Amino acid sequence: MSGQQQEPQRPALPTVGDTLTVVHWAFVPTGSMVQPRAPTDSTLATLIGPPVVSREGDSVRIAYTMSVWSTGRHALVIPGAITVSGDGTVDTLPDATVSFEVASVLPPRMPAESIAPRAAQPWVERVEPSGWPFLVLLVPALLVLVAVGFWWRRRGRATAAAAARADRGSVRERLERWRLSGESALVIDHLLGVLPDDPDARAWRTEVVAIRFDPSARSRLEELAAEGLRLHDSLRGPR
Repeated sequence: MSGQQQEPQRPALPTVGDTLTVVHWAFVPTGSMVQPRAPTDSTLATLIGPPVVSREGDSVRIAYTMSVWSTGRHALVIPGAITVSGDGTVDTLPDATVSFEVASVLPPRMPAESIAPRAAQPWVERVEPSGWPFLVLLVPALLVLVAVGFWWRRRGRATAAAAARADRGSVRERLERWRLSGESALVIDHLLGVLPDDPDARAWRTEVVAIRFDPSARSRLEELAAEGLRLHDSLRGPR
């Protein structure tokens, strides 16, 4: 092993514009409210957000997150926080002094006056807006809208026709179920309102009116209900 000892590496110093977190501890009675105050010299450091206050035992921990702006070694004074006890007594904690060193962002061992600033970057050329991209996108969008509208209209007509057929079929099935369950009177009541005034329907309607309320003609009413359904089917055409 080598007899030479390596010196411990020193932590890198913050540079101008860097962010530091300074922690201050203070004894504050339990139940007291703590209102921290910002550093007095904003040319050395400025707060980034409000200080964070947390209690640990009989003390409070106040964390100040700040940006530093001046090179060299500095002693920053942080005014003491204001406390309000449970009985309303207001007090001010002693000021705290924080020492820190800030390194320069300029090259070392060179006077700032000898360093020429970089030349300004040229302005980005402004171009006149054009409507061609909008027109190029508008034509396909219109074609898609026309195609969707055409498809929707065809779908709507087909759906309406299918719904009408399904509705007629469901009514016919319901009437047939009524007739088979012995409710021929309900079937006849419906058919009296939907059958047209043609010769066949007129003859059927005349016989129905004649025996509709005759208890002894129940079997004939059932036959008339079946005949009325056949008349109804002949008017609707083939299903």
